[in-house]
Amino acid sequence: MFGKPGFKKDFISDKEKKEILRRRQAFTNPIIAVTGNLGKTSTISMIETILSARGKVLRHPNGCGNLQNNFSTLKKLNNTYDFGLFELNHQKGRQFVELVHLIRPNIAIVTNLGDAHLNYLERMIRQAIEKASLLKYMDQDGIAILNKDDELSYNIVKQIKNLNVIQFGLNPHADFYATDIEQFGPGGMRFKLNGRFEIQLPIFSIQDLYNFLAAVAAVAHIGFSLNDVVEILNTKFSLPEGRGKVLKYGSIYVIDESYISTPRSVSKAARVLSTFEQYSEQLVLIVGDMADAGINVEQQHINMGYFLSALPIDLLITVGEYAKFIGKGFEFIKTSKKLCFSVNSLNEVFEILDIHLKNKSTIAIKGLGKVAMHRFQSYFKTQQPVSTIN
Repeated sequence: MFGKPGFKKDFISDKEKKEILRRRQAFTNPIIAVTGNLGKTSTISMIETILSARGKVLRHPNGCGNLQNNFSTLKKLNNTYDFGLFELNHQKGRQFVELVHLIRPNIAIVTNLGDAHLNYLERMIRQAIEKASLLKYMDQDGIAILNKDDELSYNIVKQIKNLNVIQFGLNPHADFYATDIEQFGPGGMRFKLNGRFEIQLPIFSIQDLYNFLAAVAAVAHIGFSLNDVVEILNTKFSLPEGRGKVLKYGSIYVIDESYISTPRSVSKAARVLSTFEQYSEQLVLIVGDMADAGINVEQQHINMGYFLSALPIDLLITVGEYAKFIGKGFEFIKTSKKLCFSVNSLNEVFEILDIHLKNKSTIAIKGLGKVAMHRFQSYFKTQQPVSTIN
């Protein structure tokens, strides 16, 4: 199913491969690797925050799980570190398998792979299978931490023999599960863990709740108590930039979802925005073109607009050539209370906000990138002081 790793000349030299394998063999402390379609960076950031309270953590400072970052991190692997953390994005061809063969984690987390429906894109199915290869190349006696609610993960993992699995999810049959979930907009989320422990954390989406459950499963296996985990996250953790961090500018909340737009992540951002309804006079979504939109890109953007039109979003601003089709779908349900604008520049966005933004608003910014987010921060700072919601 996965084949054998074969190293290409442009990936790594034989000399470098031998040196990394030597370093990995000599490293006796836990290595945790995280892959999946959503939640990798937030999950690994939670884990890093927790582990840093007990020791020295090796993780690439840029936090991006591409080939180059992981390769450079592997070259630094040594026993002065107490833990190693690796985030694994999808790599083209054989490179993903080659990389996990070198990392050989003790704990492998797959946040999610997708829905195994007949209309699921063939390309994404291939990527899901390659991501699952992380589980095949774990260290001997390693632990796989999997999303019990993720259908595709379950079906692929059944094909891997002798796998030690810990499951997380909203299903009460999982090893780590959440029930009685309540969302309080800027107040975060409250829930019960395993039906017993009531917890409130500065997280704002169901996806981040899944990330928390995956992180708890990993650090509990290492020996952290639940009380320690909750205390550390409540006092030291905030969501990474671009992945749902909430900022407050006077009476305005800004949800930083500026990382790449995909159909799933736009849906996530919009749902989080909706939880701020009772705390806001106006909900605003600013969204860019979606990646991973499949073959019929325009129709996928229109479909997203249909979805958004059913949510309590008062003002939608789309930015980009394809994002304008989100606006077309959003306007399918005509109402005088909802406004929609499609533009091609940030200056146009700011002009719209100058006219239509209300004083007590919540704004979600999705898929426009770091540079654009910095411009939004500057825009709001000129109007109101800023604070981070923790």
